[in-house]
Amino acid sequence: MLQDRVTALRTANIYERQSYRHIIGLPLIGANGADSIAAETPFLVARIMRDGRTDLFVTGVYLDRIRNEAGSLRFAERLVVCDSSHFDTLLAIPL
Repeated sequence: MLQDRVTALRTANIYERQSYRHIIGLPLIGANGADSIAAETPFLVARIMRDGRTDLFVTGVYLDRIRNEAGSLRFAERLVVCDSSHFDTLLAIPL
């Protein structure tokens, strides 16, 4: 799926130039298991158009499972849960 997104960004989608601002909140550390830590982190993505107009693109939360591997914390899993079920049809940038 990632290869499809990169291809779409580079060749398939033609759209007005825009940029995105990705804002990540403070993580809430949840249950610590024997081999992993749970965390929940809110996020917000704003889309800025060439003319300066800013739109709220998406909000949601990351549900992460973090594992300690030889003293280094590594993401074992990241689920993206969006607050809305309505998405822009040209979503090609991973959240």
